Amino acid sequence: RSVDIKLIADNFTSPIGAVAAPDHMKRLFVIDQIGKIWIVNAGGQKLPTPFMDLTKKLVTINPNFDERGLLGLAFHPDYKNNRRFFVYYNAPPRPGGPEGGGTWNNLSRISEFKTSVANPNEADLSTERVFLELDDPQLNHNGGTLAFGPSDGYHYISIGDGGSANDVAPGHVEDWYPVNEGGNGQDVEANLFGNILRIDVNNGNPYGIPNDNPFINGKVGRVEIYAYGFRNPYRMSFDMAGTHDLYAGDAGQVLYEEIDVVKKGGNYGWN
Repeated sequence: RSVDIKLIADNFTSPIGAVAAPDHMKRLFVIDQIGKIWIVNAGGQKLPTPFMDLTKKLVTINPNFDERGLLGLAFHPDYKNNRRFFVYYNAPPRPGGPEGGGTWNNLSRISEFKTSVANPNEADLSTERVFLELDDPQLNHNGGTLAFGPSDGYHYISIGDGGSANDVAPGHVEDWYPVNEGGNGQDVEANLFGNILRIDVNNGNPYGIPNDNPFINGKVGRVEIYAYGFRNPYRMSFDMAGTHDLYAGDAGQVLYEEIDVVKKGGNYGWN
């Protein structure tokens, strides 16, 4: 069986994702890591002006190699009516640094914006509402996917372990494993790194917690956590049919990469 490839759009810098908006306008939104979101319209043309330009809000990106930048985009399931969408980007660091020395590398931020009332092909940057911020100790292992569950409508966020090799640098908690003392992946109390989160963006301030998340009702662990034990779950995706399973690609170290079927409360092994 033959496979054909057709060029749809080009002249991006670092296109790392493409998302369709649930508004029946048949547009494709391309995430460019340098801080821009571009629209490919229903006719297959890339619009000359970006839908969103966050370049001035980003931490300074290394042009040779960087895992930071604009990493994720998700449209609210009722986007057609409420114009709400969410992005994940790395902003400049706040003052201070992690226990153990050094300074923060960047500020991982998940924000809500709304599309312009006057122009559906333009984001309104003045509408930014910050939902979640994490002081990130290193530049790598940021995770970066945002998605809405097709069954429950909750907002899922993939977060890496904070960076560095072996999960042992400043900003990584101590753990029980004697060969490798670091452990953001296994820790569910000190921070949100190394996890897939699930929150309710329709309730609460700034968000609510689904009442069936694993670490609620007195159970030890951060209430936002849906599953843990990840190194860098850079991309994840829901199966839009059947039981709507959540699949995550977790970037490994040295030996293995993983594709995980993510279950509520699951531990995926990276310590």
